[in-house]
Amino acid sequence: MLTWEIAWPIGALILGAALAYGWWSDRTRNRANDTLTEEATRELYKHPETYDRKREELKDRVEPS
Repeated sequence: MLTWEIAWPIGALILGAALAYGWWSDRTRNRANDTLTEEATRELYKHPETYDRKREELKDRVEPS
């Protein structure tokens, strides 16, 4: 059975790992795709019935990370 003396450091370690992953993924993302992401979101909400076709066009314009 876990005691509180062991559970607190394990929880802090998990929280620290989650924060480090979030920081790392934010720093390494490709910001050149931000406008493309915004366009895809607008298209999805305005025209959900035709989004599948538009999605393929948008995927071709994505810059690799």
